[in-house]
Amino acid sequence: MFIRRLRGLRVQLLLWTILPLAVVLIVLSLASITRHRQAMTQLATDRDRGLTLAEANRLAHEIETKTAQLTRAAADGRLAQGDIGALAAGLQDSYPAGLALLDAAGHPLAASEAAVAWPTDQATRLLAEEIAAAAQPQYQVLVAAGSATLLLVGVPAPASRVWVAALPTESLSLADSGQLGEMGSHAAIFVFDAAGQPIHHHPTGLAVDPTLLATLPPLPAEGVGTMRMQAGSQDLLVTYARVDPPGWMLVTAEDARAIASMGVSEVEYLPLVLLFVALTALLAISFGVVNVVRPLQELDRRAARVAWGDFDAVKQPVGGVREVDELRVTLAQMSDRIRAYQAGMRDYLSAVTRAQEEERSRLAHELHDDTVQALIALKQRAQMVRKALALAAAGQAADPARTASRLAELEGLIDGELVSLRRLIGDLRPIYLEDLGFVPALEMLAQQTEAWHGLAVRLDVAGETVRLAPDLELAAYRIVQQALANVAAHAAAQSVTVRVAFAPGGLTLTVQDDGRGFTPPEQPTDLARAGHFGLMGMHERTILYGGHLNIISAPGQGCTVSAWLPVR
Repeated sequence: MFIRRLRGLRVQLLLWTILPLAVVLIVLSLASITRHRQAMTQLATDRDRGLTLAEANRLAHEIETKTAQLTRAAADGRLAQGDIGALAAGLQDSYPAGLALLDAAGHPLAASEAAVAWPTDQATRLLAEEIAAAAQPQYQVLVAAGSATLLLVGVPAPASRVWVAALPTESLSLADSGQLGEMGSHAAIFVFDAAGQPIHHHPTGLAVDPTLLATLPPLPAEGVGTMRMQAGSQDLLVTYARVDPPGWMLVTAEDARAIASMGVSEVEYLPLVLLFVALTALLAISFGVVNVVRPLQELDRRAARVAWGDFDAVKQPVGGVREVDELRVTLAQMSDRIRAYQAGMRDYLSAVTRAQEEERSRLAHELHDDTVQALIALKQRAQMVRKALALAAAGQAADPARTASRLAELEGLIDGELVSLRRLIGDLRPIYLEDLGFVPALEMLAQQTEAWHGLAVRLDVAGETVRLAPDLELAAYRIVQQALANVAAHAAAQSVTVRVAFAPGGLTLTVQDDGRGFTPPEQPTDLARAGHFGLMGMHERTILYGGHLNIISAPGQGCTVSAWLPVR
């Protein structure tokens, strides 16, 4: 019962109005949210690329400025070893970790008071060797135990010497940059040296493992790169740019989910969306009930009256949408066809009844006029032969020639009666069909038609000849028999061709004549009304076995009747 209610028109109308609208709205909302998130992510990407590149250039410019100060001071050849304190005091703001003078091999020659430990470090010696070999400024990051991370800046000096100055990396103005502050609290900022070691982390509230950002793809031609990175449960938008000099990498990481959620919350419009869906659904249901459901219910009641014989019940409009009225018109046409079919069937049944009575009357006349009279004649001839035999047995004179003539006459009467009886039996039941098969029975039928009606009958058989079910063979035989009878009775034809085509799926029977032809009715139901009771019977036989009948004819162009019967 529940399933039946679900299949009701009202429930289906409700489902087919609310569900599509809800699905469409959900899809549009999801698409809008997706576009919004994509737009926000793209905006944040463009912003991060600009800010990261600008900050990398600013930091590089700051380091270049400090390097230029040291280069100008080192170029003054008048400075002696005793003047290093004055030189370090002049560079105190730029290099608070001190200044040292080294030879080409990296051995300290002099150092300021602020230069503690780092002038003798292995990293400083290697830096001095690189400067002497390259003859241009070089940079090195030194992580001293228990102290701040230092940036060593070395420049060549006269007499194959090297000036090296040191400053804490945290003394750079990266942490005070207002540009990177625009990223908010969902970002993290890192600086990595040339070896991929983190030398600076700007705290912004987003916890990111720096080892995940140490190795990044090569920078593109525009000098700034962007990529999405999954770090556990985090979805990061990573932007990076080179700080050159000193060959560092400035990396920013931002929470992509926080970026996508910026803007108006999608749930704020949910009540309005639901209200819109409800109002639209109610309007659609109201429209459907008034213009679809009620007219269909009225049409259903009228169709029920048609089933009881009131064929005019669906003639009047029931209102509603155009499709409902088209359905009513279709039902009215169907009722007219049913009425015409019933009238045709009445005519057909009446004709069949008359044909049965006429056939019975014909059989009675033939049996009375031919068979009974022939039997009486046979009896008389037999009596005459018996008298002649009795005279001969008594020794009286008898004419042998006359006796032989009477016996021959008796045999002729018997042979004629046998032919008549066989023709009569053949009309009632084709004996060759059961004994020899379908095709031989058709051959005998063609020969009989030629002999009885003077028609030239040609039989063509195509396909592999097989035996069919007895009832199907009888139906096919009767169809061909009726078609030949129609040609003989009505076509005024000279010749007729019977084609039989065997196929795996069906049997095709075609009877084509060169007679006068006629105009076939448009509908099979009109065959009986037009008096084509033979064709009607053939049509009924094909329909009974699941086949179909096709009639092609025109006045003066003969007639072709084709029947297809399925073979199971």
